Amino acid sequence: MIVRPAIILIPLIATAVVSADVVGFAGTLLAICAIVGFAIVAAGWTVKGKATSIPAVRPSSADWKSRHK
Repeated sequence: MIVRPAIILIPLIATAVVSADVVGFAGTLLAICAIVGFAIVAAGWTVKGKATSIPAVRPSSADWKSRHK
């Protein structure tokens, strides 16, 4: 008995398309979870360590007052 290629290929193609969508969706969810998790960890680290950014341009208050008298 000769099996027609279309009978075999159509289910294989359908399975491949559905599998690719599922893998893509799962990959997207994992990427989002990784980004959110990193943000939560980074926020916790800055709060616990009380890390603050140092202003690069803003002068100190004493310097600011002396310039604008």
